[in-house]
Amino acid sequence: MVSQEKTDITIYQPQEIQKNVDEFTSQLTTYLKTLGLPTQGVLVDVGERKKVINNLPSVVEQLELTSRVNSIYISKFAAACSVGLFDAALNFLWNETIASLREKAARLDLEYFFSSVVTDQNRRSKLQSAEDLVKLEDWELVKGCLLTGILSDIGFKHLEYIRDMRNWASAAHPNQNQLSGLQVVTWLETCIKEVIGREPAISAIQIRVLLQNIRTKELTSTDVNPIITNIQMLPMDMVSSLLRTIFGMYTDPVMAAIAKNNIKLIAKAVWDEAPDERRYEVGLKYDIFAANADVTRLESAKEFLDIVGGMSYLPKGTLARELQEKIQNLLGAHYGMNNFYNEPSHAKILAELVPKTGVIPQAIRADYVKTLILCRMGNSYGISYAATDYYDELISRFQEAEIQQVARLLLDKEVASRLQYTVCAKRFLVICGELRKRATNTHTISALDRILKMKPEELSAADITNAFTSLLSSLTIY
Repeated sequence: MVSQEKTDITIYQPQEIQKNVDEFTSQLTTYLKTLGLPTQGVLVDVGERKKVINNLPSVVEQLELTSRVNSIYISKFAAACSVGLFDAALNFLWNETIASLREKAARLDLEYFFSSVVTDQNRRSKLQSAEDLVKLEDWELVKGCLLTGILSDIGFKHLEYIRDMRNWASAAHPNQNQLSGLQVVTWLETCIKEVIGREPAISAIQIRVLLQNIRTKELTSTDVNPIITNIQMLPMDMVSSLLRTIFGMYTDPVMAAIAKNNIKLIAKAVWDEAPDERRYEVGLKYDIFAANADVTRLESAKEFLDIVGGMSYLPKGTLARELQEKIQNLLGAHYGMNNFYNEPSHAKILAELVPKTGVIPQAIRADYVKTLILCRMGNSYGISYAATDYYDELISRFQEAEIQQVARLLLDKEVASRLQYTVCAKRFLVICGELRKRATNTHTISALDRILKMKPEELSAADITNAFTSLLSSLTIY
């Protein structure tokens, strides 16, 4: 966490440092000219660099000295800013942030962390140790940190913005964007406060201890009562991650009997607190075990569903299983680099698989709707125009249940983060306007009308009224 006993930083002879910056710029410009290379638009204006140099001490001193001495990328960030390469500095800042998130994730329960963000069983089985954290895409790491309590909601929203800037306005992506000194140093302060100098939430530590006890101790019904009370107080995202984790542990063929017995004591409590979409996810995994003839895991999955009373969440038919893979592929392309180029092929495959009736298995409906809306909203830099027709076609097939799910997306943290961009919020309102014409349920219509009365900048606000939140939460899921 941010140190209460900060070590003051003294910048010796700041005028001399700034003088050296001026001299370096002049000499480098002359050198580039002798090589016949461009000199315009290469380095940020000296005045902007001075803003970073002047503000850097007060920002960096917010870090504990023990963290500061190991922050190699912050040193590179400072060096890049000094010479006028703000795009490179932003890349270094992102590297430091990702390194810090990996370090914090490694200190949590790794099974809990990996299970929170990776739902594909084959891929999940290859992620076991701290060294495997590098196999996660940056967006997956950030999302996993949100779901497990390493990142706060505000921290996640800030990092999503910085990640966008890193992808589109840094040396990681060809561009001619200019960044200001105050912008860059503010992003550094945000990363220090929300990531590098911040410890995980207490609830995340409690889950780590709980999972350790499940594996190593023999719990009794007396031990479980306070555990259940704590589970009931967890944020929804963390309950979802915990359900994924204990289901994965229970169906692990090599899991010790003592751990499985302990899971039996808390499974129903976790299941009861988890949202419907995560229960359907468990049912879908059961279906995947059956399709792959994974008899051992299938038997354990059935035991788990019997314990929690969840057999009604099993999917009907094979469409849900096939769609899940295609949805995950599209989402990965959307969050990845060069997403505007990579999305169309995945969107085309998904469009060919979805029935013309638009009827989607309940087991994957929430993820399907969320992925389509995220892709159709695009990001602050635009949308994948080659994929837009596919998105519009699929959204035009939405039935009442899918339309209700769109309204509920205002409660989703990833969607709320995307809505911080006015251009994305405007696209969301256009989508809601089109769906409003087809909605028939009075509660759905009421929710959409409420959304359409909001201004774009209000959609991601944290102060949505309790009454509206209750209305969205109570929408019937068919």
